[in-house]
Amino acid sequence: MKIIYGIIIILLIILLGACALKAKNKKGNLARIVFLYETGAVLFGITFMIFTFSNNIKVVTFCRGLMFAGYDWLLILLMYYTQYYTGLFDEVRIIKEAMVIYGMFDTVLLFSNIWTGQLFSFEFITDAELHLRFTDSIFVKIHFIYNFAVVLLLLVSYIFMIMKSSKFYRIRYEVIFASLFIAAVSDIIFFKSNSVYDISVVAFGLMSVLIYYFTLSYVPEELIENTLSLVIKDMNSGIICFDNRGKCIHCNDYIKKVFSLCDEYSELETGYHRWLEEIADKRENNIKYSAVKVVDGESKNYDVIYKRIFDDKNNFICDYFIFNDKTEDIKSIEIEKYKASHDSLTGLYNKEYFYRHVHEIVNKNSGIQYCILCSNIKDFKFINELFGLKKGDEVLVKVGEFFNKYLEDDSICARIENDRFALCMPKEKFNEKAIISRLNEFQKQFDNNAFRMHVFIGVYDIENLDDPVSIMCDKANIAGDTIKNDYHSSIAYYNNAMLENSIEERRIIGEFERALNNEEFVMYLQPQVDFKGIARGAEALVRWRHPVKGLLSPAVFVDVLEKAGLIYKIDKYMWEKAAAKLKEWKELGKEQYHISVNISTKDFYLVDVYETFVDIVERNGINPEKLKLEITETTIMDNFERNIKIIKRLQDYGFKIEIDDFGSGYSSLNMLKDISADILKIDMGFLNATENELKGQDILESIIFLAQKLGMEVITEGVETSQQLTMLIQMGCRMFQGYYFSRPIPEEEFEKKYNTVTSKMI
Repeated sequence: MKIIYGIIIILLIILLGACALKAKNKKGNLARIVFLYETGAVLFGITFMIFTFSNNIKVVTFCRGLMFAGYDWLLILLMYYTQYYTGLFDEVRIIKEAMVIYGMFDTVLLFSNIWTGQLFSFEFITDAELHLRFTDSIFVKIHFIYNFAVVLLLLVSYIFMIMKSSKFYRIRYEVIFASLFIAAVSDIIFFKSNSVYDISVVAFGLMSVLIYYFTLSYVPEELIENTLSLVIKDMNSGIICFDNRGKCIHCNDYIKKVFSLCDEYSELETGYHRWLEEIADKRENNIKYSAVKVVDGESKNYDVIYKRIFDDKNNFICDYFIFNDKTEDIKSIEIEKYKASHDSLTGLYNKEYFYRHVHEIVNKNSGIQYCILCSNIKDFKFINELFGLKKGDEVLVKVGEFFNKYLEDDSICARIENDRFALCMPKEKFNEKAIISRLNEFQKQFDNNAFRMHVFIGVYDIENLDDPVSIMCDKANIAGDTIKNDYHSSIAYYNNAMLENSIEERRIIGEFERALNNEEFVMYLQPQVDFKGIARGAEALVRWRHPVKGLLSPAVFVDVLEKAGLIYKIDKYMWEKAAAKLKEWKELGKEQYHISVNISTKDFYLVDVYETFVDIVERNGINPEKLKLEITETTIMDNFERNIKIIKRLQDYGFKIEIDDFGSGYSSLNMLKDISADILKIDMGFLNATENELKGQDILESIIFLAQKLGMEVITEGVETSQQLTMLIQMGCRMFQGYYFSRPIPEEEFEKKYNTVTSKMI
């Protein structure tokens, strides 16, 4: 009997050791506590084996003391386990702390009992019986009260969890409760007998095994089935299962919606058998394919996965299909593809796609001559500044629609940058007259008193198919930029000379800021002379004293700066120079001289003209009448109402306004009645066109008379011969400017040459 009992204990120890090892390999606080508990149970079992099979009183006494202490610590570990397993006692730390303190105290007493016998002793030991005698010590009573109180608390805890838990988890708590109750009862029974065969130890051991199993291994099959059923029912994928006879045994609600099913699955079974016939029953596990179904009137794209299930003997059980809705994924991919190749504002292709696709089509159709058209909108940023970004976007959309009208199968249109659009088309389909006609009509819808639309187009005939498309577009843009400031032109064609000019322009722009900071720009003065030949003042003209190229005329850089939007900087620079010179002359007592400075179109947009000039004359302490302001007809007409208001404010302050290049505009006479200018400068081109024509002379004389009648002073510029001068004097003109008197000369030369009021020019 004792041998059989020993074998049972050994097997139990081995089983507990296996549980401890498995728990050690798992993660989490609960697994660590289970490991410690199982390890403690193993040590307790080993101690119990020695206690059972030893006949030495001292050894038995020692082992029994260890067992009593082991009960204390196993209960502590069981309490910690219960805390984590049930969620109880999380906030009641004092219970666990008190148990640990008592366990340490009781362990010391039990160890000392070996020598003192103050708690218990053995009267005698046989193979089948042992007689244990406890003393009347208060500590013995506390020990048993403590143990049974803890066991009772644990039992109550599990009863509570049984009552509140779901049926899927209730069995765990029921089994642990039952095993703990049996172990506790058997322990009580053991103390009533003197038998060596302590059944309570076996019960506690089995309880420990069950704790491991139900904590770390057991998963209720019913729970799995119900969970899977709920997951399959509510999942966003469709599931269809067929048995080995081709009968549909399950499909979730998702599939019912896709196939518009109720509870009849015959349609699915028919489709399944048809599918088997199509693949000739050559089924392989994990087949993937795509399918399209119309659900609620919307076409849906599905990824379908087919799988087969076999039992452990490789017998076929069933087939199942998984339907994953990829409609939104496909839409997202298509959207991303669209975004990657299209401009978000206009819906046209973007630059990257245009470059790539143009290269493909011109090389694919090498026998066809293609051309690239690149457009730009003059001063587009002023649209945003004047009317707002929303209006600017509307303009871009309409420009995109304009170019999109010319698209054919072998053409492509794109927005490549800001207000720049590009069109690649066969040269034979390019109709310049038709485009210009439509472009003129298109531009009219945007023209008003505040802004005049000018869309200009550069055309490049593709010659080298291996050139990057970006270079092709650059060449087309270079051509377009040559007519940027010409409202009468809409299309320009690229040639090699334009490239050289473009390079030079970029060099000028690149050097501009440095030159401005180094004061390489200097003021030249061209005298303005009265009919008596006396210099009354001068027009300020800019020159660039380049450190390498020497003195550069305005023709080299002014137009470049104009196109680049930098002209206002050089204008402000010249205004300051002129004002400083007038201040110097005033201090020298030469206030009779004036200086005329030019105001360009861009200045009215980029500079607060009124505030700037007021600030300049006040800082320098000069008479505003001496700083005369020259404005061209085209400058005024560019934004007529706004500019007229600014001019009127300047006149009210004391500035004299000169209308420069009169006759070069398209509405000169209309302008005279709307503008109350102080001085009219007749354009040289007008003079040359009328010099030898009697009718032209009459017109010129009438203009001079009209201007004087309107209270305006007249200056004729570009006078080069004595005959011209004589004719103009006879017509009534009293002020002149031109090479006949002097070319533009440096300030120093002007001052040296015309240092007195009486200096004659003739």
